[in-house]
Amino acid sequence: MVRVPSAARHRYLGDRLSYRAAGPVGAPAIVLLHGIGAHSAYFRWAIDSLSTNHRVVAWNAPGYWLSDNLVTRTPSDVDYAQAVADLLDALGLGRVALAGNSFGSAVAQAFAIHFPDRVRHLVLTGTGVGQKNLSPDRRHTFEARLQKAQQGSYQYGDGGVDHMVGAATSQEVRAMLVEMSRGIQAEGLARAVAFRLSKFFSPDQAHHMSMPVLMLQGSEDRINPREENADLLLPQLSQGRLDVLAGVGHLPEAEVPDLYAQKVAEFLSA
Repeated sequence: MVRVPSAARHRYLGDRLSYRAAGPVGAPAIVLLHGIGAHSAYFRWAIDSLSTNHRVVAWNAPGYWLSDNLVTRTPSDVDYAQAVADLLDALGLGRVALAGNSFGSAVAQAFAIHFPDRVRHLVLTGTGVGQKNLSPDRRHTFEARLQKAQQGSYQYGDGGVDHMVGAATSQEVRAMLVEMSRGIQAEGLARAVAFRLSKFFSPDQAHHMSMPVLMLQGSEDRINPREENADLLLPQLSQGRLDVLAGVGHLPEAEVPDLYAQKVAEFLSA
């Protein structure tokens, strides 16, 4: 854990931000941002693989694990971008590589838009770009997840992950993902849902993302299909690249951790 910087304390219901970290202190830093139904444990394999040559920090978003929640119940892209900045400031990190999955990809884009000078490289998986107009189906999907979490984290996890991963994903990994999702807090998820239902739409602000951007897209991603997300963002990026991972679903970091780590390491060293 780390203390919320005093100047940012008014934005939180407490004074703690929590994270996992590994790798040499002082090495180039990569910060990992988890999805809406996850927390820092999701990145266990990425932390292990990438920490040889990098300082790897996996955050727990406000309201997740031991990170205290945001005061606002309807956070915007600015609120989550500032939360990332607060963690970096608390850890003494200036300019970093940033990688996010799903909800974390939206937060990563928000940070890159509002704090572009602090991002060296941007890696997005299960890329979510938001929407200008919210469809009833999308609202229902997110609100149903929240209602499940409010019944209890085991209730939430018991929904399973079959819809989120590719067909080739092992039962061992599926079971790990279910167990991990049981560690979420309903109030943290509620704020993340509010953000994902907002009018944040990153392609409209992509001109701020002038850093190199790598999107890793599972060919079987049914949560954030590429034609509704990555394909809309890619043409707006000055240094963007999209790699499609055959047979992979929404969670490449867990489904194909070795391939994910390889691609990220190559991208960061290019």
